[in-house]
Amino acid sequence: MGNFTGDTRLRWDMGEAVDIEAIRTRIREMAENSRREGDPLSWFEEIYSESCRNAELIPWADLQPNPLMMEWVNEHKSDGQFLVNKRALMVGCGLGDDAVGLAELGMEVVAFDLSETCIEWCKERFPKTDVKWLVADLAKLPDEWINNFDLVVEIHILQAVQREVRDELASQLPPLLSPGGELLCIGRRRPERANEPIDEPGPPWPLKRSWLELCFPDLTLLEYKDAPDEVELDAIRYRAWFRNS
Repeated sequence: MGNFTGDTRLRWDMGEAVDIEAIRTRIREMAENSRREGDPLSWFEEIYSESCRNAELIPWADLQPNPLMMEWVNEHKSDGQFLVNKRALMVGCGLGDDAVGLAELGMEVVAFDLSETCIEWCKERFPKTDVKWLVADLAKLPDEWINNFDLVVEIHILQAVQREVRDELASQLPPLLSPGGELLCIGRRRPERANEPIDEPGPPWPLKRSWLELCFPDLTLLEYKDAPDEVELDAIRYRAWFRNS
């Protein structure tokens, strides 16, 4: 089994198996250190930089479009009329597979991430795509993005940020929607009766349905769907679909 080097960064010898639990422990250390230093989102750049282009060291990188997102497309947008030539924004795009998946359906896609290394990696992986890749901070998005997107997709981002900044970041999403625009959120579900302990280790931090609804009071919830995780059998995923008035 692969192990961390002496400096504890995310490095494995070539050919060794990746220890996913060790990676998750390291990520939680990064996130906690970032919080203590007053920059709770800086760990995103840290993990992408330390990975040295090894996608196995990015736990959320499946290297394919998210299945719950594609299922939503097939169930609700199968006629393609909503998608073709419409503008989509991928929030915290990661290694880019979700953004490219939407672009291949005919959407005009803007994909951003806080990590410059991540965006460079996306450009290397998909040199021929029409996706527009950008480095951006969800808390400080360009004014020209307001009311400018027919679809905004957030997958595993809100669950990956500490509660101190989560509400603020969530509040940035609805203003991005054009009239009639739609917001799709996917993440881990927390049971309604379960509390989120202040010292709960993470990321991820599963989210309640009630929290999502409180975050987006001016949007209409069209669907909330639970789905068992096919890999982590004790986890439940959610897919929440909202529409702007």
